[in-house]
Amino acid sequence: MSSKEIKKLPDAEFEIMRAIWRCSEPVTSPILTEKLRLTLPEKDWKQQTVMTMLVRLEKKAFLRSEKNGKERYYSPAVSEEEYMQVEAKSLRQRFGGARVTGLVKSLCDGGDLSEEEISDLKKWLDEQ
Repeated sequence: MSSKEIKKLPDAEFEIMRAIWRCSEPVTSPILTEKLRLTLPEKDWKQQTVMTMLVRLEKKAFLRSEKNGKERYYSPAVSEEEYMQVEAKSLRQRFGGARVTGLVKSLCDGGDLSEEEISDLKKWLDEQ
């Protein structure tokens, strides 16, 4: 799927994709539901809700699945990097093509960046 075809995800579907991106191998819906309950307990994830969203994400071509016995295993069809590029482009467009410098400054002014993140940003900028 090209980045032009990737659409912005609703928050709950994005959380499911984030959980799947963090898995090193394909995951079943029960395992994913448990992972979501542990990482986002405030959401009260239900098995049926997760399964419904997995079907939606597969229809949107964000996921692919493979049946193995009674279980269906899900893996990403869109990488986290591909999706984040689409989100970043959308953010810039929402702010009227604002300068990247101002956008990054706004994102970082909260003082939440660690020394490691600052170092990573400097390294990335030097490579550009």
